[in-house]
Amino acid sequence: MSRIRHMYPGGNTCYGFHSFYDNIVSATVERKIVLKGGPGVGKSTFMKNLGEAFAEKGYDIEYHWCSSDNNSLDAVVIGNQQICVLDGTSPHVVDPEFPGAVDEIINLGRFWDKSKIKTHRKEIVELNKNIHLCFVRAYNRLKETSLALEEWKSYYEEALDITAVNRNIIALARDFLKDSLPSPHKPRHLFAGAITPQGLVTKVDSIIDQDCFLFAVKGNPGTGQKELFRHALTMIDLHGYYAEIYHNPFNPNEIDFILLPQSKAALIDISGTFFNYPEIMHSNKYKRLLDFDQFLKKPVIDSYTSLISAARERFYAGLREAVAFIHTAKKYHDELEQYYIPAMDFDAINDLCEDLFQELFASLQ
Repeated sequence: MSRIRHMYPGGNTCYGFHSFYDNIVSATVERKIVLKGGPGVGKSTFMKNLGEAFAEKGYDIEYHWCSSDNNSLDAVVIGNQQICVLDGTSPHVVDPEFPGAVDEIINLGRFWDKSKIKTHRKEIVELNKNIHLCFVRAYNRLKETSLALEEWKSYYEEALDITAVNRNIIALARDFLKDSLPSPHKPRHLFAGAITPQGLVTKVDSIIDQDCFLFAVKGNPGTGQKELFRHALTMIDLHGYYAEIYHNPFNPNEIDFILLPQSKAALIDISGTFFNYPEIMHSNKYKRLLDFDQFLKKPVIDSYTSLISAARERFYAGLREAVAFIHTAKKYHDELEQYYIPAMDFDAINDLCEDLFQELFASLQ
C-alpha cells in the first residue's frame, strides 16, 4: 500500500514568499521534470494524475501543495525520491540543473491556441497587475503583523527564568536525538502548513505517522520553544543526522517541528499559536511533554496582562487581513485562468500525461 504525504515547498510569510523548492528532492533524484506554461494550462492536474497513477501501482507519493491556491500542486514526488514533477513557473521559477541527464522541461504552453489568448491581452495584463498588488499588500500586512508578535513575545521573554530554560533545552534535545545515527543525507527543509486563501492550513497528520513518538513542547510565544529547535538543529547539523525540518508558515526562520524518520520521533511545538496540533494528532503518544510557561515569573507576566492581550489581538487581526488579500489574489487568478482554459487542448495534455506515466513506470521496473 502506498504512503501518501502532503506538504508545502513554499509559503506566504512575514518576509514575503519563501521557497524551499531546492528541498523537494535530493540531488540523487533519477528524473526531474519541470512543467512550464501559464495559469490554467493544466500543470496541477497533470501532476495529480501522475501521482494517482503511481499510487495505484503502490508507489509512495508526496504531494507538494501551493500556498497561494488550496487546490493546486507545486510538485509531486514519486517513490523514494526517484521521480519529481514540478511547476517551474513564477514565483518559484525552476530551470534544469542537469539538462538531459536528470532534468527536462515539458512546456504545456505548446497545447494552447495563442490566437484565443491574445484577444484578451488587456484583461490578462490587468489581472496579473491586480494579483501582484494583492500579494504586495498581503506581505506588507504580514510584515506589520510580525511587530505585534515580537511585542507579544517580549513580555514573556522578560519574565523568563533563562537558566531553567537552557537547562531543559539541553536535556530535552539530548533525549530526542539519542537514537540518531550519522547519515550521508542532508536534513530536508519544508513547510507542513501554509497561510493560504482559505486561511491557515496544515496536513501534518499525513507527515507524522501514528506510531511516531512525540517530544512535545508548548508555551506562550517567547518562552523558549524556538530556542530549543535551533539548538536541536545545530546538533543535527554538527553530528550529520538526517531529519525533516518543518518551518513555521509565518516566520520561516523558526521551526514548528523536526521529524527523525529513522527513530520514528518528532519534536513538535503544540502551543497552538498557528495550528492546533494536539487536535489533529490526537492518537499519537507523547513520550515527553514540556510546558515552557512553568519557567515564567508570574508577578512579572501578570503586570503585562492587558498589553499582552492587545498585542495578541493585533497579531491575529493582521493575520486575518493578510489572508483576505491572498484570498482576493486567488479570485483574480481564477479569473485569469478562464482566459487560458478555453484555449487549451486538454485531450492532448491527457495523452501526454499517459505516455509519460508509461515511460516513467517502465523506467522503475
